[in-house]
Amino acid sequence: MKNFSFTAPLRKIHTVFLHCSASDNPDHDDIAVIADWHKARGFRTVGYHFFIQKSGDIQPGRDLEQTPAAQFGFNRGTIAICLHGLRAERFTPEQFNALRALCTEIQQALPEPPRFRGHCEVAAKACPVFDYRAVLSLDRRGYRNIPPIPKP
Repeated sequence: MKNFSFTAPLRKIHTVFLHCSASDNPDHDDIAVIADWHKARGFRTVGYHFFIQKSGDIQPGRDLEQTPAAQFGFNRGTIAICLHGLRAERFTPEQFNALRALCTEIQQALPEPPRFRGHCEVAAKACPVFDYRAVLSLDRRGYRNIPPIPKP
């Protein structure tokens, strides 16, 4: 369930990184829990811009005008999205629908289409553990082929 609309930040965005929370514990299905984990690691606040709960609700995290703290060495010019989950079979259709809707809004709001990448592409991690390329219908370079919204 989509519970807000995306507004593009003023900073230039070229990539959207996808993450998973590495937990299927229902008590961890909240951006506040992730923020606590990140603060315990010395972050100022949560490192992700968005968190998608099992229900498909999208929770805002770090302010979009701020660079994320999510892909060490690859944060500048990016937006970071995290889905609650650890095992691929435990992600929900609601999460994937919310992810597609959010990514469509991001793509249509930006002046240039962003690349969509998994954290695993820039780090020795399995994150995200689901097939994000199939979920978002990405081409081999990480772009989505969706029609642009006509400008009035």
